[in-house]
Amino acid sequence: MNHFHAQLACKPSELAFYPVPKLMIRRVGDHEAFSAIRASEMGDGTLELREVPEAMAYVDKMDKSPALLTMMNNQIVKNKAAGVYDGCKTAVQLAQKLSKGK
Repeated sequence: MNHFHAQLACKPSELAFYPVPKLMIRRVGDHEAFSAIRASEMGDGTLELREVPEAMAYVDKMDKSPALLTMMNNQIVKNKAAGVYDGCKTAVQLAQKLSKGK
């Protein structure tokens, strides 16, 4: 059975907080460095891959074996269960609660 695995290739940014496997390529601004670190810590993204050969090595690895993407997807499921991706939902709920208190 063939499995299709996909990942998002992006610069570290707000996308680091989306629940999809991420291949982090070179950042544009220094402030973005922490997004790649966070995605890597959460297990759903790579560290920043600053050079093309680094990024291509990961693409090749992912093409030859789905293990890395499978691990990232499994981590996304665990993170979701722990509420890691619920920041916007929580912010809206808090805003609604605060607006009713006025």
